[in-house]
Amino acid sequence: MAVRLLLEDFDEGDLNDSAAGADTLMEISASTSNDEALREIAKALAEENQPSISTSTKSKPKRFKSLTEVDLKEIEDNRHAKSTKRKTKWGVNLLQEWSREKFGQEIDLHTISPENLNNNLRHFYAEIQPKPSEKENQEETSSEYHKNTIKGIRSALNRHLNDIGRNIDIVKDKEFKQANAALQGKLKQNMQLGLSKPTQHKAVISPADLQKISTYLTSGVNPVLLRYRVWFDLSIHFVSRGLEFHQQLNPQYFLFLEDDNGNEYVALSHETKQKNWQGGLSNQEAPQDKRMYATGEPTCPVLSLKSFLRHTDTQADALFNHIVKDASVSPQLHDTWYMAKPVKPYQFTKFMPDISRNAGCTRNYTAHCLRATTIQALNDDGFEIRHIMFMSGHRNEASVRSYNRECSTEQKHSLSKALARVSRPEANHSVPQRRTTNLSGPTSTAPAPPTSAMETSDGNTFNINNNTLNRNSSNSLYASFINNSSFNNCTFNFASNSQ
Repeated sequence: MAVRLLLEDFDEGDLNDSAAGADTLMEISASTSNDEALREIAKALAEENQPSISTSTKSKPKRFKSLTEVDLKEIEDNRHAKSTKRKTKWGVNLLQEWSREKFGQEIDLHTISPENLNNNLRHFYAEIQPKPSEKENQEETSSEYHKNTIKGIRSALNRHLNDIGRNIDIVKDKEFKQANAALQGKLKQNMQLGLSKPTQHKAVISPADLQKISTYLTSGVNPVLLRYRVWFDLSIHFVSRGLEFHQQLNPQYFLFLEDDNGNEYVALSHETKQKNWQGGLSNQEAPQDKRMYATGEPTCPVLSLKSFLRHTDTQADALFNHIVKDASVSPQLHDTWYMAKPVKPYQFTKFMPDISRNAGCTRNYTAHCLRATTIQALNDDGFEIRHIMFMSGHRNEASVRSYNRECSTEQKHSLSKALARVSRPEANHSVPQRRTTNLSGPTSTAPAPPTSAMETSDGNTFNINNNTLNRNSSNSLYASFINNSSFNNCTFNFASNSQ
């Protein structure tokens, strides 16, 4: 009876509105204590009256990022390299400086019409010239920009217009035909007037200087030489520019593997950004199976890399780091030679000049000279251009040919002497000759012929052994036949007159 009175104190709808009302009454009727029943009723109704929480509104981790406009702008700006941004800024500043001098105000590139921009660029291309240097004699300063520099200025302006949302192309659009015609005429006029200078390519390291560098890098075992040697080996074997490539490397990037024949080699596990591999939608994957094979010699590049990694702090995130001061004094007393402090990017530019100077080279070479040297060496050894492109990362043959531009010193001298014989056939023109000319290309698999020696009519001896012809003669006929030639799977029969 008491329970029934307690139930009357509550609104009848409180129980009937909920699906649990019947269950609540059943639980209460089974209770043996009025106080307990009251507490159960109050608890049950309180739970029923609470607003239901949908599971769909509960907070859960977000799948997608939430970026601000500043974040998006930063991502968009990353489509250009820092060096490209600097060139773009310089080109725009140059145009505005010309406009201020000519018109007294800057050009509003956001609103200017294509017609007016074409007219301005037509004058700009024709009138542009370098700023006189204050440190050099003005007579020695070039009066005209190099053709590649002018083309770069036009590209910089085109990039800027694209960056600010202008849907125009000053290189390809027909609205800028007059401006581009003025640029074309300017470059041709410079050529006719003798003001166009040839493109200065990076120097190829001479064989004599390469020998000096090798001797220097293997002259001892210390932190400085080991770091230089590893840097040099990686530049050569991965055909890199030696700057942006190395600062991206870390100790975990290297894979020590064996090929199908059991030969040990080192490969990279990650892509690296370089000048011709920047990533992006239109970018293809760079060649990733470049290998640096072990040579089995004390100066093996793989052994040098292993030693370099053993002496590097295990906490280091970069491959090239600062040297521990105590280790530079007494390296044999320390296991760790390199601390976990990366080398600054600008310091990589000093590596090759320092190596050149310390090795006593005839000139100071740059890191890019290593790239030019390796590509030239592959070309001289007879490798196909597609194989050279695989190693260098070039995407078209024309770019590779710009490296394969130079004849060797011996080749140039031989060409000159051959032409001298045309103009002065009666003169005796001796040609400097190499001691050994390899008659087998890099892909030759012909068995070595038996050793033999033949004496020519002039008394000079040719020794043929393992496809190698040792030429001890300055005779121009032999030089023109052998010098700068490559032979594969060939048999030579030499006839001589006995004296």
